[in-house]
Amino acid sequence: MHADFAWLTEHSQEIHDKYAGKWIAVLNGEVIGVGDIATDAIEQAEAKHPGANYILESVDSDLECI
Repeated sequence: MHADFAWLTEHSQEIHDKYAGKWIAVLNGEVIGVGDIATDAIEQAEAKHPGANYILESVDSDLECI
């Protein structure tokens, strides 16, 4: 599937520690957008990489849910 799913899994603790309660956009193993709501993360991602096939994820406050 998408390589960024594997990256999210491999870095789940780091992502949780840094982005708990936020939305993130991930492309090629890099967080390219972050925000309190999904549209904030999308806007940042689109500004950096217009039209890219990034992943949008909600980082739950509970580590078990990423």
